[in-house]
Amino acid sequence: MKTWEVWSEGYSATGDRGYAQLEGTAEAETFSEACRIVCVDSGKWKEQPGGFDAVGLTVWGCRLFDNESDARWSFG
Repeated sequence: MKTWEVWSEGYSATGDRGYAQLEGTAEAETFSEACRIVCVDSGKWKEQPGGFDAVGLTVWGCRLFDNESDARWSFG
């Protein structure tokens, strides 16, 4: 198993702005599995409309990445 970092990208919407952030780390076989562990199993985000999307690997529309550099590319 590998230890994965799960980063969410930043956003800019309706006058609000957020920056990339480390959501957490998890030991998993795949990045997709690590995202589920960090975002759902931990209770941080729920699989609900707008919450964690296991197919698109997003949280509230923000893409998830396995590194800080890619997560900061769009909005810092």
